[in-house]
Amino acid sequence: MSNLIPNIRTEQCTVHPALRSLIRNIIIIEVDFGAVPLKLESNFMPSPHQAMFINLYTRFKSKKSGENNFNSVTSCTLVGAQITPFKLLAEESHKAVSIIFQPGALNRLLKIPMTEMFDNGYSAREVIGREIEELLDKSHDTISSGELDNIVQSYFLRKLSRVNEQLPIDHALQHLLIHHNASLDKIAAMACMSVRNFERKCKERLGMPAKMYARIARFHKAYTIIESKPVISWSRLAYETGYYDQTHFINDFKEFARLTPAIVHKELSDGHFRFQLDWDRM
Repeated sequence: MSNLIPNIRTEQCTVHPALRSLIRNIIIIEVDFGAVPLKLESNFMPSPHQAMFINLYTRFKSKKSGENNFNSVTSCTLVGAQITPFKLLAEESHKAVSIIFQPGALNRLLKIPMTEMFDNGYSAREVIGREIEELLDKSHDTISSGELDNIVQSYFLRKLSRVNEQLPIDHALQHLLIHHNASLDKIAAMACMSVRNFERKCKERLGMPAKMYARIARFHKAYTIIESKPVISWSRLAYETGYYDQTHFINDFKEFARLTPAIVHKELSDGHFRFQLDWDRM
């Protein structure tokens, strides 16, 4: 499908040092459909990431697994960690900015429990207020990606003074995002908390229990590897991503992707446009 598109360009921006405790990645994506009318539909799989998506010059449409109809996506959307897959639909050329936050950082920024945003996306204007309109207006007026990057990062730099301070739990959650099989006792100790208190704070920071977060992170890693490899061994992939055995690996795919790994791999092999990039491997 992506072969039909004349130009797809992604650019990973260098996050300002002052923002690195808040933002993990900033990616600018440009897709030019040219004169050929196209409809690009793709899966957006469960992910541990909290994010802001700014969509310029277009309105995407989305529908969750089990829904029949697509609904328009707002021009600036805040997304919490997700356990339900959904589909995205693009019907015209577009430019977008994906801001991927550090684990728990959206809670520090917004000062609301992430249980309010768990497994869903919301209009940034409804959550943040009218100030987001200034960011969108400036973003629409940009010509170069460098200018767009500067506008986005300047917006967050101005908000830093109002962001809750980073605590040991935030470092512990960053560790858990990568080390999915770390024991809860170890992660809680890194957070300088009892296991019970750590679990309570996890729901506030992430919107879900720590063990579920680790499972989603492990599944997401496995899915992105499948996307990038045309030939793959399920047993080897299960081992590389920390699954106890291949059965647990397959069960997670059935639960989170609503598909088996083999069906996912076939869909990707048949031609797949990637809306959901592997932010840490770009």
